[in-house]
Amino acid sequence: MKNLIDHWVRPEIRALSAYHVPAPGDLIKLDAMENPYTWDPELIEAWLDMLRGVSVNRYPDPSSSQLKARLREAMAVPQGADILLGNGSDEIIQMIAMALAQPGRVVMAPEPSFVMYRMIATFVGMDYVGVPLKADFQ
Repeated sequence: MKNLIDHWVRPEIRALSAYHVPAPGDLIKLDAMENPYTWDPELIEAWLDMLRGVSVNRYPDPSSSQLKARLREAMAVPQGADILLGNGSDEIIQMIAMALAQPGRVVMAPEPSFVMYRMIATFVGMDYVGVPLKADFQ
């Protein structure tokens, strides 16, 4: 009999491997959307003061009502449109792929590109088609 992983995990998922992220050294990591600079001590203190008033033992509002209302106002989002929030682009791409996944549907993305397009397509059972960019990245 097959081992439990071979039995339960889809072959295309078993074939995946993590992608290597090299240590940045002294470089600024633009691809990770990280701020290379430390916060001003006054900003850190203001953040900590704000955090002291939060019930960290409770889940936050799952619909992020207050944040969406402030974003709607600041960005003039029309009332008929909704705002989709997520924990980074990976989660938003995955939510969209899960909502749209059906047999025969395909995720297309330029290549080279963000590796998660291909991986998320595989996770949700969609085919992936990479569209090669030209030498000038068009």
